[in-house]
Amino acid sequence: MITLELLGKEWGESVRDWTFRTILYNLVNLVLPPGSAVSENDVAAALGTSRTPVREAFIRLAQDGLLVVYPQKGTYVSLVDEHRVEEGRYLRLCLEMHTMELACEIRTPEDLVALETNLRLQRLAVDEKKPSRFFCLDEDFHRLVFAACGKERIWEAIRKMSSHFDRVRMLSLHATDWEKIIAQHHFLLEVISTRNHWKAREAVSEHLTKVNYDLGKLRREYPSYFRTTQGR
Repeated sequence: MITLELLGKEWGESVRDWTFRTILYNLVNLVLPPGSAVSENDVAAALGTSRTPVREAFIRLAQDGLLVVYPQKGTYVSLVDEHRVEEGRYLRLCLEMHTMELACEIRTPEDLVALETNLRLQRLAVDEKKPSRFFCLDEDFHRLVFAACGKERIWEAIRKMSSHFDRVRMLSLHATDWEKIIAQHHFLLEVISTRNHWKAREAVSEHLTKVNYDLGKLRREYPSYFRTTQGR
């Protein structure tokens, strides 16, 4: 039997979509850690659903490389693949640099208020030592920047490609200084607020390249989570 964090259902959301979103959340937030065994029966019991939506979610997650299915053996959470992590980071870096520059041009006072409010909530999450809450607010900060530019659908596309990158980001919250992340977010807000196009790319690059420096440390601290040549 396993215990999962259950997400609230969004308005009009189907059981199938909620099941997928909830399992993905538990994978990204490391409730289901890399290398752990999972079964349709256990997950269905934890979610209070039938096996059908869980089976469909497992298929999608296996296609995304987050689960690995071994015939006659079982299903496992995939180990961290640094190539996939870099793909997610690279995608975000390329798109966010351009979006940050655009935000400098077209942001409104209301956009700045939304970002400032988000940063205050980030501070509360840090003070209360809530990594999952801080991670969600971190994500929402970047979503707000895309929303300020009218690029919400691009952000959603990024989200679908960033799960492997996000697992490492979540893992790094257990091994890094949250204050540095908040400081970088404040700098991003300052860049947007002052319309400093020249600093936009530099600010995003520094923020999203941080994970490269964390990987070596994380591999040493969590060796069982990382893929080797023969690993899952």
